[in-house]
Amino acid sequence: MVSDLEKRIASLEAINSIENLKHTYLNACDAKDVQAMMLTFKEGSCHIDYGEVGLFNNREDLAKLFETVACHDHMVESHHAHNPIIDLIDNQNAKGVWQITYNLINTKDHTMNTLHGTYEDEYINENNHWVISKTIFKAKSTLQTEIKDHLIKVIFSGKP
Repeated sequence: MVSDLEKRIASLEAINSIENLKHTYLNACDAKDVQAMMLTFKEGSCHIDYGEVGLFNNREDLAKLFETVACHDHMVESHHAHNPIIDLIDNQNAKGVWQITYNLINTKDHTMNTLHGTYEDEYINENNHWVISKTIFKAKSTLQTEIKDHLIKVIFSGKP
């Protein structure tokens, strides 16, 4: 019989694994590591809704767009997730809500973007390995600037 302490430890370990999963995803995006990014998502059918960026039914389609749009040296990205709230439904399923701050410096176009929003995720445990089965990004605010003549000009500021 599993003791209450063992259940609580297992819950803490699962939450830690899910937090590491999300950080692995964000670090892979910053490093332009397509394979590592893909491995954070469930194989086969999954739900990836990134709003204006796109809606994807599998990790391979997301990876194609990621390679086309983001995997360039002039796209300097920095993803920062914070304030996670992880809800373990059972030992195979969990939900999570994260705040994210994303910064992009485009050295080719001389632009900078800062985006803040929320990820609403669902996770499944496959063979003792947590993966993302569903994610929805909701933008809350954005700041778009351009650099010209050593000055920063605000292009847009506010809610998307």
